[in-house]
Amino acid sequence: MAAAAAAAAATASAARRGGGGLWEGLYRVLMRRNSVYVTFIVAGAFVGERVVDYGVHRLWEYNNVGKRYEDIPVLGQRQSE
Repeated sequence: MAAAAAAAAATASAARRGGGGLWEGLYRVLMRRNSVYVTFIVAGAFVGERVVDYGVHRLWEYNNVGKRYEDIPVLGQRQSE
């Protein structure tokens, strides 16, 4: 009887460790150690900032075509006399 209970407990703990899905896997990889978690957060903030900056810059350029300094063809050139 004790052997059957021990085998059932081992099977249940193996099922808990083996399965879990995506969220359990992310927890095991990223949040078990504080140093890994903090590195993930800082790197994610840096990458997210770059993505948002790039998107806003492209949107601003798209909305301001013809109004920018680079779009003025004769700016800074002297006219010939």
